[in-house]
Amino acid sequence: MMRLDASAWLNGAAPATEGKVVALHAFQMLCPGCVAHGIPQAVKMQQAFPELVVIGLHSVFEHHEVMTPRALQVFIHEYRLPFPVAVDRQVTGSPVPATMQHYALRGTPSLLLFDSEGRLRLNHFGSIDDMVLGGVIGRLLAEGHGDSPSCDAGGCALPG
Repeated sequence: MMRLDASAWLNGAAPATEGKVVALHAFQMLCPGCVAHGIPQAVKMQQAFPELVVIGLHSVFEHHEVMTPRALQVFIHEYRLPFPVAVDRQVTGSPVPATMQHYALRGTPSLLLFDSEGRLRLNHFGSIDDMVLGGVIGRLLAEGHGDSPSCDAGGCALPG
């Protein structure tokens, strides 16, 4: 089951995730890879797959003093993020926040994909090709509808 330890939610309340395929995009405001690739990709995921629940996770593990919730609110507004953003809870005595620790994330951007039963199916650090990601999301969404294609080395056949 997906575990998310948030100290706050910005840009909306925590979404209902039960029975849904979920994309959790971990980012930091001051992460160049997040701004250049991860955040635009998360926005595209939500646009391309309306049945996918997209959640931003602001996981601060450096520059804590400047990446405040107020600064994050401005960032969300300026980048026009269309999905809710959880603020990963800081852990006393550790620079690495709770959800980031739980999933052993190596940094940002990171993308976690959960199937409709809440099982972690992808834990990816860094950039991932849009086409590859779209294929993974499509398969997870199809699984949830019971109409997953059968695939082998020769290709994929539609169900039925």
